[in-house]
Amino acid sequence: MLRRIGAEEGGELKAIASGTLPSGRPVVVNADGTVSVVAATSSSVGSTVTYNSGSTESKIGAAYDSNSNKVVIAYKDGANSNYGTAIVGTVSGTSISFGTEVVFLSSNNDDGGICFDSTNNKIVITTKDTGSGNDGKAFVGTVSGTSISFGSAVTYETNNPGHNRVEFDSVSGKVAVIYTEGSSPYQGRCRIGTVSGTSISFGTEANLTSSRPTGPAGVFNSDGKLVLSFRDYTNSLGKVMVGTISGTSISFGSETSLGVNCDPKVMVYDSSNDKVLILYADISSSEALTGVVATVSGTSVSVGTAVRINGSSNQSDLYVNGASYNASSGTIVTAFRDRDNSNQGTVVDITISGTSLTVGSETVFETGDTRFINTAYDSTAEKTVINFRDVDDSENGKALVYTSASENLTSENYIGMSRGVVSESALSIGATSVVNTGTNGGQAIAYDTNSNRVVIAYRDNSNYYGKAVVGTVSGSGITFGTPATFNAATTIGMQPSHGIAFDSSNNKVVIVYKDNGNSSYGTAIVGTVDPSDNSISFGSEAVFESAHTTFPNVTFDSSANKVLISYCDYGDSSKGKAIVGTVSGTSISFGSAAEFEGGDINHETLCSTFDSANNKVVIAYRDGGDSNKGKAVVATVSGTSVSFGTPVEFSATNFFNSSITFDSTNNKIIIVYGDNGNSNYGTAVVGTVSGTAISFGSTVVWNSSESARNSASYSSTADKTIVFFRSGANSDTGRLLELTTSGTSVTASSTQQFSATTTSASSSVFDPDNNVVVNAYIDEGNSTDLETVQVTGTTISRVELASGQAASMDIIGSISDNQIGLTAGQQYFVQTNGTIGETAATPSVLAGTAISATELLVKT
Repeated sequence: MLRRIGAEEGGELKAIASGTLPSGRPVVVNADGTVSVVAATSSSVGSTVTYNSGSTESKIGAAYDSNSNKVVIAYKDGANSNYGTAIVGTVSGTSISFGTEVVFLSSNNDDGGICFDSTNNKIVITTKDTGSGNDGKAFVGTVSGTSISFGSAVTYETNNPGHNRVEFDSVSGKVAVIYTEGSSPYQGRCRIGTVSGTSISFGTEANLTSSRPTGPAGVFNSDGKLVLSFRDYTNSLGKVMVGTISGTSISFGSETSLGVNCDPKVMVYDSSNDKVLILYADISSSEALTGVVATVSGTSVSVGTAVRINGSSNQSDLYVNGASYNASSGTIVTAFRDRDNSNQGTVVDITISGTSLTVGSETVFETGDTRFINTAYDSTAEKTVINFRDVDDSENGKALVYTSASENLTSENYIGMSRGVVSESALSIGATSVVNTGTNGGQAIAYDTNSNRVVIAYRDNSNYYGKAVVGTVSGSGITFGTPATFNAATTIGMQPSHGIAFDSSNNKVVIVYKDNGNSSYGTAIVGTVDPSDNSISFGSEAVFESAHTTFPNVTFDSSANKVLISYCDYGDSSKGKAIVGTVSGTSISFGSAAEFEGGDINHETLCSTFDSANNKVVIAYRDGGDSNKGKAVVATVSGTSVSFGTPVEFSATNFFNSSITFDSTNNKIIIVYGDNGNSNYGTAVVGTVSGTAISFGSTVVWNSSESARNSASYSSTADKTIVFFRSGANSDTGRLLELTTSGTSVTASSTQQFSATTTSASSSVFDPDNNVVVNAYIDEGNSTDLETVQVTGTTISRVELASGQAASMDIIGSISDNQIGLTAGQQYFVQTNGTIGETAATPSVLAGTAISATELLVKT
């Protein structure tokens, strides 16, 4: 029931706010009648906790005990004679803690399963006792506090059972044990178990099928049907069928083929959509991890179209409970070992809609070699627990808490726009400061968040040496320390885009360049800022490419805590390559270089940025081997290695004068450039990263005249991308504008002048401590001095109501008059991040139609 306060007057509705409610934003009504601002959260990974020290094999899995609100992990303890062992975990926020390990089988064991019997409030574990005749045994466990105790083992199969799985049916209150028995070719079997106290009894063994299945997996739906899939030994096709329990027996309907040679791994029931997700290794396609939706009707089942879960191949390492349904996010959390990405532990949220699947962005939860991955959903904490073996850390058993991305907007719960004061402060251009007088030959800028200083690396054309200088930003300008030389030789290739980066894990800056004093080798150096006197000191130069290297740039990956250097290997046909750098003290070491483009990228268009929402680096470049088209590729850093997705074209014409940045509010990549195929007009395109792929919206012209030396930086304070450029239509003077992201497009503000003289080589960075974007540029009208200007983007201030206060909203048919920057006659849609935009989001929810720049007719 909507919690109204007072009467509706003039299209106004009052209700209690749940969470902070800013003015002028779209509002949704919650299930309890409160109202909230539209919001979306990104997925996140909590800290990793070790629960078993030794060679842990989680071949049994994990389950959530909803009676005790605990997670139980069962495994083979390699540090204790491979005994069957269980441990109880407690989730608190984004952390998990564990009790003491408990042995339930003092023998070697293999191929097990685990479930929670909510009728009897017991944990049921099945496994094969390989230390005693290979019998299949079941154990009933009772959780008490942070421990678990077990009754005596009950044998359910004496003929070498394999692939043992156990699932609970809440309708009949029974468990079903699914397994194969005998030797190859195996026979598929199922037994129905009834828990009583701390023991379990089983009915008569039932055949799954006459076709001799391998690797069966199953799950119950809310109608008490066991949906079961397997690989048909006789023809290698994947099959699925439905089982019906009657007492302690089970019978099966006819089989439905999945139509592909596959090995089913995990099945998950989506209770909101009443669908089953079958996850399998597609053997016909390098065992790629694939999903398909199954729909049950009576004793029959139909399947939708298969969808690749991961863009790479070799994704078969999905274990017994490698996926589970998250009721709070409405997604199926799937965790797997990514074999094509250095065996990293990876998790992704999958959403079912009808018979289709939508695969979210991947999150790496363990950068090392990860195996035996299982999941369990804690419905009280609304979190997913992932447990696994960390091969690179003594094969210890580890676990962590994963929070799925979520959003609260549906196609029906939008109610209107929040009232209250909204004000806007215009973009302002601050003070100009001189960094270095005289001739200069290019520069790059970074912001050191440890010392709260800007660092500018540049080539001093008086001697062509590479130098760097530290500056303190203030309202009156930037105060610089004494420049320090980092390369006492001709230094070339100071990329304005990203020739410098700040490593926040080591609090160091990394500068990359072409060292003409050393055979034009690609070189990097680590700098340490001293804020007491704005000085910078350097370690030794380190060569990352022992060949002629051009246009190197560097980006810091805060997920892997590494820098990624991308460059043109002029010594190898100008191919595009990248290499991972690891900072240690004042030194940097490198992994092996990897190629992302075999064509000629020998031009200053190469640029890169880090997507913190997807933990990926995106590299943009001009492909000289393909008509100079603009392309981008997604890079994944793992340890000291880097791998790439497939390059994607975003500009069919000559790509030139480029820059790239990451919009952290909208989680989008913004690329700006001069379109050489369209009179060098300033152009932008928005990219969306998903896994190892990137897709683009349509290109947008933001300046209909020649735009050169472009530099883009995202201001999280203004929620704008500020673009600096040299305007050909205005005597090559320095201009700037703002880009606002909406969906997969941007809109541009009017341009403003930041320099009345000819400018070149802009390089900009956002200073989060002073909320300004600092642009370093060459003032060609003033003896080519190196100068800076600081810009505060357009900011919007909104009055905010605290949670629990009475909120007023303009509802359907009324006019919301606290909007900013609307276009009259334009429809606006609610965006999942709590804004409104001209393009529909998913779901598509109409906010209203603008009748002026500040007025929105709500949801007409």
